[in-house]
Amino acid sequence: MYKIFPSFLVFASILNAQIKLVDSNGLTFKCLTASFYEAKMGIMKYFDRNSLKVDIGNSLDLIEVKSKDYFLTVGADFFAYVLANNHGFLVLRVEAIDGFFGGNISVRSAKFSSRFRILHRSAHLVDEYDELERKPFPFTGEFADLVFAYSDKFYRLYGGLFYMFRIKPSDVERFYFQLGGEFFKELNSITFIFACDVKFNEAILSLSATGGVKFGKWNSRGIFIYLVFYDGFDIYGQYFNLKKRFSGLGCSFEF
Repeated sequence: MYKIFPSFLVFASILNAQIKLVDSNGLTFKCLTASFYEAKMGIMKYFDRNSLKVDIGNSLDLIEVKSKDYFLTVGADFFAYVLANNHGFLVLRVEAIDGFFGGNISVRSAKFSSRFRILHRSAHLVDEYDELERKPFPFTGEFADLVFAYSDKFYRLYGGLFYMFRIKPSDVERFYFQLGGEFFKELNSITFIFACDVKFNEAILSLSATGGVKFGKWNSRGIFIYLVFYDGFDIYGQYFNLKKRFSGLGCSFEF
C-alpha cells in the first residue's frame, strides 16, 4: 500500500503536466476561412439583395494534451448563421437560420494538422419568406467531417471529406470531398489573406473565395474585413437544392 501511493503521485504529476484546460489564444486547428460551415462571429452584406448574413457562435479548444511530437485538443462547436432581410436602420426580419452544435478533436505537429468534427445541424424558415415559392419543412441531421492540412510560413493547404450519416430530407447530398488553400502575409499586426474552398463529388457542389485584411495575426484574435464570392448550392438548409451565386462584403471577429 505504501509503495503504491508514491507511484500514484508520480503518475498523477506526469498526467497533470500533459493534460490541462486550454487557456491560450487561437485554435489548434484554425477554422477554415472560405468555408461557410465553420464557427464564425460577424456580419456580411450581400451585394445582390438587401440582406445580411449574420454569424453567431464560437469554436473553443477545451482540453489539451501535449507531447514532444504533437499537440492535441478536444473542443466544442456551437454556432449559427442567419439570413436577415433589411427593412431600414436596424430593422431586420429573419428569413432563414441554420444552427450547428457538437464537438471536435484537433491534432497539430510542426507543419501538419487535422480536425475531426461531429455536429448536429438543423435549418428553419423564420419570420419572412415567400410561402408561394417555399414552405418550411423538417431539415435536420448529423454529420462528420475530417480535414487534413499542411501549413508553411505563408500558406495552409487542406483536403478532407464530409459525410451526413443522418439527414431529413433524404435527397440532401450525403457525401463530398473538400479541397482548399489559404494564403496570408503578416506585416506587423496586419495580415493580408486570400482563401479558396471547393466542395465536390461527381461534380463541383460549391466554390467559395474570400480575400481581405485582418487586424491581427493569422491564427489569433482579430478583426477580418473581407470580400467573398460564392457559386454553388444555397448555404441555407431550407434552400439546399437551389443553385445560388452571390458576393458580399463582410466583417468577422475572429477568436
